[in-house]
Amino acid sequence: MIGDKLRRGPDQGSLPMAMLVSLVAMALSATLVPIVIGEVTSSRTVSVRTHALQASQTGINVALGQLRSASVGTAGPGNLEELPPCEISGKAETGWGYHVKIVYYRLAATATAEPTVQGCPPNDVPVTARLFSTGGPITLTKTAATLAAGDADSRTIEATYTFKTSNENIVGGEIQLADTATNRLCMDGGTDASPAAGAPVKMQLCKAGGNSDQRFAYTPDLNIKLVGSETALATAGMCLDVPYGPVPRAAGSKVLFQPCLGLIPRQQWSLNDSSNFSSTRETEAVLGDFCLNLAIPGTVGSDIVLGACGGGTDRRIFRPQPGVGAGMASAKTGQLVNFKQFSRCLDVTDFVPTRPYMIVWFCKQAPDGDIPWNQHWTLPTAVTTEEPTTPERIRTAGSGNPGYCLSSPGSAATNLYVTMKACDATGPLTDPDLMWTVYGDTGNYATSYRIIDSFGFCLTPTDLAIIPPDTHTDGTAKVKVADCDKSELQKWNAPADFNKPKALTNSREN
Repeated sequence: MIGDKLRRGPDQGSLPMAMLVSLVAMALSATLVPIVIGEVTSSRTVSVRTHALQASQTGINVALGQLRSASVGTAGPGNLEELPPCEISGKAETGWGYHVKIVYYRLAATATAEPTVQGCPPNDVPVTARLFSTGGPITLTKTAATLAAGDADSRTIEATYTFKTSNENIVGGEIQLADTATNRLCMDGGTDASPAAGAPVKMQLCKAGGNSDQRFAYTPDLNIKLVGSETALATAGMCLDVPYGPVPRAAGSKVLFQPCLGLIPRQQWSLNDSSNFSSTRETEAVLGDFCLNLAIPGTVGSDIVLGACGGGTDRRIFRPQPGVGAGMASAKTGQLVNFKQFSRCLDVTDFVPTRPYMIVWFCKQAPDGDIPWNQHWTLPTAVTTEEPTTPERIRTAGSGNPGYCLSSPGSAATNLYVTMKACDATGPLTDPDLMWTVYGDTGNYATSYRIIDSFGFCLTPTDLAIIPPDTHTDGTAKVKVADCDKSELQKWNAPADFNKPKALTNSREN
């Protein structure tokens, strides 16, 4: 009896337990099946989405490369024929492709109108292009060319490409008459965004905060251009113009707006020693016989005409704002253009090297590049590495001037003025005050385009935005040395697009 109980007891107890374990396992398996299937499906969805996005991005990159290679420039339509077609298709990776649609927009004809869609291919300079790139799977029956937004397993990226049609650091600004005793007068383009060809250029009351009617740019071609005046009929904008014939130029000839022509003497205006805008002779690249004048001095609404050059704050002396631009001034002309105050160049004050400070004055111009000696510097070769290098002199010489070098105020001289010292053009340089290192593009934004003295300080003009500003009698900045930083005030002869914005913006996935 006892042995029988012992034999039967364990068998009867283990059977229900085994059945319970089996039932639990089956129940768990049934529960996990949809979870596993869901995970597999989710992984497949993520993989498909990733491939589709990568293919779509490939399409954006291909279109972007073709847009950039077309090189639409600042002086005209550039290579319009090289712009990519309005639809581009291709293979991104095995089994995946892209289809890009491009919509080109031209400048609006008026200030209030919206940019208009161009045809394909565009026949005018576009200002923007909208890119719509769809990436998706391709098969024997579904080619890249037939991919469309909304297709199964596809993704679409949308972005805007902005063409570089102007110099980014020349945002434009007022060209003001020097006379501020009464109402300030500024060069004015009228109420139309793009004045009609032959419209007169007038002087009007300066508008508070600036205005598109009074925003002019001084280009490297020595053109004075109304910013934003580009249209289908004037792809480079509208510029100040006085024709040479058949009627000869004469005092009193009206200055008119005409489509910008670039390096054409009739549209070249050089800022001279008196801060006049001088004409250019027709047959040779030298300063001409006339300067821009008000027909009626100091008068609101006066036409701008050709007249004499020289003094006259109420008729012919102009004060361009920094954003107007540096004209032709650059290292090629021996000038040092400040990047922040972009219409201003390092200048020996009043042509007198013994002045207690130097200034950054309006950049002087000449169609042949032969500018006055007080802005013409012999510069050391720009350094393009951050490694230590041998410093050199920054020197100027001219009529009656045996030669002077830029002099730092010394080792404990942060925020003190730079001056000039007489110096030889060549030979050993032993005075540490005369030793400077001029940097070009070092590959590092912070250290590029600085000018550093032998004591580690950076050349900088005084900040015109500080109230009250520390300026010369005519309102231009004085020149100091200061602790080096990333400020645009401390950058000299940087290319005008040094701070250029990204061309591709407003990217988003649909």
